[in-house]
Amino acid sequence: MCQKNAPVVSRLHKLIQEDPTLADDIKMLTISVADDKVRADDFKAKFKLPFPIFPDEKGETYFALKQPVIPSLLLTTTGGRVLMNHNGLIEDFDGMVKKIREIHKKQ
Repeated sequence: MCQKNAPVVSRLHKLIQEDPTLADDIKMLTISVADDKVRADDFKAKFKLPFPIFPDEKGETYFALKQPVIPSLLLTTTGGRVLMNHNGLIEDFDGMVKKIREIHKKQ
């Protein structure tokens, strides 16, 4: 996750958590590529992010998921199924929310 996207993703997480139709089904997480646990935890604290950030010091998870762009956002269901992945900055917040709602309805 990059610094520029952190406030937007935090806002998205809040919206999901406050929506009763989404909150129980969708989980958000990020992978901190090339960072150790200390750096990932520092980033989480600096931007007051309320969702898990997993350090991926060697980039193994990142490359296994075939993520070509940083930042990447991964939304999963509570059961662990990948609901959607978004690569790059979220530039259209309302469009992203609409897409999440559409994908959620189809699951």
